[in-house]
Amino acid sequence: MSAMLPKGNNERVTWSLNFEEIFPVIGADLGFSAAEIAALINDSAMMRYAILNGQSATAFSRTCTGFKNAMLGGVGDNVESPKIPVYNPLALPTLVEAGVLERLSKALQCAKLSSKFNQSVGERLLIAASNAATEIPDDAKPAGSATAMTGSIVRVDWTKGRFDGVFIDSQRGDETAWTRLDFDMRSPYEDLRPPLAPGKPEERRYRLIYFMDNQTVGIWSDVIVVITLP
Repeated sequence: MSAMLPKGNNERVTWSLNFEEIFPVIGADLGFSAAEIAALINDSAMMRYAILNGQSATAFSRTCTGFKNAMLGGVGDNVESPKIPVYNPLALPTLVEAGVLERLSKALQCAKLSSKFNQSVGERLLIAASNAATEIPDDAKPAGSATAMTGSIVRVDWTKGRFDGVFIDSQRGDETAWTRLDFDMRSPYEDLRPPLAPGKPEERRYRLIYFMDNQTVGIWSDVIVVITLP
């Protein structure tokens, strides 16, 4: 069983508020340094900010649309002009590097390995026990295919299953090292890169691996090979 952050945005907001209250009190007992605790608290605050800021922006966008429709539609009898919408930005927390979900998830994994961790600690940290280990086999492997399209475009089709998406690595021509091309959450993915030699076909190779909560899951797909069409 592995520790997991909540899946839903609202649940993650609630979790973060609890984490920032409880973790500074018990983090040291679980083996974390003061610097690590402070960094994780900043990650938690940024996660909450990112979620709430997105929700606030969405709500403001809807308010602006309503304002536009009301203004363009005219006042009419016994109808007041709408109030001008004003956006109130959230206070920005301490800036951190991207990747907060991965860092927080790894911290929870480490916490569960501590000799001081027990059921009571897990309940205080609102750590959800995941049965992902039994539901998702260690050898989960994406199935995919590639189709060459005109203009050197390659369409990569893949099967999503229960996963969030896939990371896509690529090689082309004489390259021997894999390069992270992109990630995709909805098949198909289109590789729009121009060819290394303008107007010439080239061999492109792809490999895919599933991810959930921005962490890789399972094993790499078979290598997919395609020759581009200029």
